[in-house]
Amino acid sequence: MLERNLNVLTPAEFVFLKNRERKGVYNHETRKKLYGIIETLERGKRNRSREEKNLYRIFRDANFGILLDKNSKTREKIVHSGKVHISAKFEGDIVAQAVLIEKTASVVANIAAEVVMCKGKVSGEIRATYKIKIVKGAKVIGYIQTPKFIIEKGAAFDGRCSMPSAKKPGRLHLLREALRKTG
Repeated sequence: MLERNLNVLTPAEFVFLKNRERKGVYNHETRKKLYGIIETLERGKRNRSREEKNLYRIFRDANFGILLDKNSKTREKIVHSGKVHISAKFEGDIVAQAVLIEKTASVVANIAAEVVMCKGKVSGEIRATYKIKIVKGAKVIGYIQTPKFIIEKGAAFDGRCSMPSAKKPGRLHLLREALRKTG
């Protein structure tokens, strides 16, 4: 029955996209496939079925987060207007709305975001416009700048901390500032 109601997508593509979250966090291959399906819907706008129109309406402005899987090793600069979820070994720079560093992660980076949560090992400079949280079992070495700093009992922090007054910037302002500060 589903096949008769689709004019642009295959049933597999339709189900693949329908079962995802608009603001979900996905690895590179999944994100590429999701954006490809959305692009297919965009190109076929004159022929879309009602179900495809509804699906496109939900996902046309999707901003899928970046997931770095725990079995990967990455060295790059990430600039993303959404979430970045790291479970891997990572080296480089990160500019994002929110950054989550999992227990399995080992990160050597300069990070600029609104919110940063550290559950793993991090070495570098972390700047957050809203807050940084270091949970039990995490280890952070470096410089932290944030108006709100939470460090749980059992977490380790070795470095300097600066806590300027809180600001509530917009997303574009955050990216502009982070790019200016990290080069």
